[in-house]
Amino acid sequence: MAKPVRPMPNIESTPSHSKVQAVQQGSVSQQQPALPRSLYRFTSLETKEIRLPFVRYLPGRDYPHYWQPAEPKDYAEASRLGRQYAAHLAQWLKTNSPDAGHGLLLRIARDMDHGDRSYRNGLRRGFFNYLEVLLVVAGRQLNLFRHVEAMHQLQRSRDLLSWLENKRQL
Repeated sequence: MAKPVRPMPNIESTPSHSKVQAVQQGSVSQQQPALPRSLYRFTSLETKEIRLPFVRYLPGRDYPHYWQPAEPKDYAEASRLGRQYAAHLAQWLKTNSPDAGHGLLLRIARDMDHGDRSYRNGLRRGFFNYLEVLLVVAGRQLNLFRHVEAMHQLQRSRDLLSWLENKRQL
């Protein structure tokens, strides 16, 4: 007896293109047509990141600026907007989970003006304070020490794979 396949999150279990063609040729079924080719193209990471509401291209810069928030009226609005941006980032990471761990948060922090002491400081405070809250919520969901050890093991495996590939090329 065949073992049942457990569905993976964010992955649709649809038949392959050749199987769909064979079914369509062999019978007159009411299946939906195959998706257009454009939906199979992969979007670059930078193109995905620019969809965040606080990431924009600036004139004279050939890569995005990762902290271009809207102009708040006062500190309270800046804090609310910062929290909202953190929620946007969290949703983006949730939607694009394979792209997590590639330095997006570092690029955002790098492009922030940490010397700005005006009411716009509320943008940064709201942003990072809400991310702290999200980390607490996420931390309750898993054993952090086991998870970080698994991440270390993954990195060691990647390093070994890279070493073996380089050794083979020599």
